[in-house]
Amino acid sequence: MSIMNSKIEVLDFSKKYVNHQVVLDDFIITKRVNLIVGKNGSGKSTLLKAMAGLINHDGAISYIGKGCYMDEVFSYPLDVDLYSFLELLNATSEIPSETKRIDKLISYFELDNKVDETLNTLSKGMKAKVNLIQCLLEDADFYLLDEPLSGLDKKGIQCLKRYISNSESQFIISTHLDKDLIDISNAVIYL
Repeated sequence: MSIMNSKIEVLDFSKKYVNHQVVLDDFIITKRVNLIVGKNGSGKSTLLKAMAGLINHDGAISYIGKGCYMDEVFSYPLDVDLYSFLELLNATSEIPSETKRIDKLISYFELDNKVDETLNTLSKGMKAKVNLIQCLLEDADFYLLDEPLSGLDKKGIQCLKRYISNSESQFIISTHLDKDLIDISNAVIYL
């Protein structure tokens, strides 16, 4: 489904909050793996939420294709087991994935032995992997990942990097830790 090197344009972007305003210079994203790097409050999460259509903003963001968004903060029904949770998400999708995709992602992120455990029993790192899986479950042209390294250990980071490297989709990733992803990125945007 991927549109290799699709173009995402951000023009005259601003978002006003009570205590501050995020204003970004115009830019165009055309590369496959893009890092959005900046300090706290620079607008990384705001930009990704705006790209996902989750918040109102001034200016324009244009793109072609389907995107999927992963929020940095994961909040799930804690009394549901991992596999049932992913099946429920899949069932609510406009175009449900094959069960094989759920199984493949669970295996890829090494959670095979956790499928029957409730989400509240998982460690922070395992919940971070579930957060990635729930986003990657959808077949998309581009993925918006907000601080995906948060909570992941070195092995989890390697799994994510390998997944991104093997995918044909475009990735826009906000991060404080650009050194961990710089080797797989095609472009870095500093805010």
